[in-house]
Amino acid sequence: MAKVAKLSVSNTTEKGIVAKVMDFYSDFSKESIPLIEGIYTQDVEFVDPVHTLSGILALKAYFKRMAINMLHYEMQYIEVIESESCAHLSWQMTFAHKSLKRGKPIVVRGMSLLKFTSKVYYHEDSYDLGALVYDHVPLLGKFTQFLKKRMQE
Repeated sequence: MAKVAKLSVSNTTEKGIVAKVMDFYSDFSKESIPLIEGIYTQDVEFVDPVHTLSGILALKAYFKRMAINMLHYEMQYIEVIESESCAHLSWQMTFAHKSLKRGKPIVVRGMSLLKFTSKVYYHEDSYDLGALVYDHVPLLGKFTQFLKKRMQE
C-alpha cells in the first residue's frame, strides 16, 4: 500500500476534521456511529453511487443498516490531498458482508470528496459499484463479468 501523501494548510481546525473523518472510517462499526455528530453537520449531504442522503439522521440510519450485516471491515488510505475547505481521499476498503460473496472479503478502491468548515457538510464517495456489489451477486455477477470481458475485446 502506498504511503499517505498529504498537502496540508496551517489551519488546525480543518486538519482536525479530516483526521476525524479518517479515524471514523478506519474504525467503523455499529459502536462508532454516534461519533458522526462531531464530524458531520446536521444538514450534511452524503452522496455515493447508491444513495443521496440529506441530513445527519438519514446518514446515521444508513450507517446502522450497513454495519448490522458487516462481518469484516478495514479501510486503508492511499492518498490525502487537503486544502482549507475541502479534501480528496483515495482509499481501499476491504469488507465482508453476509449477503455478498458468501461472506468472503471484497476489496474495493475509491475516492472521497469532503467539503467542510468546522464540520463536513458535503461528502461524496466514488467507487465501482460493480466491484462492490454486482460482481458478487449470484447470476448477476457472472453476467457483469461477461459484459466486462466483452467490452475489453
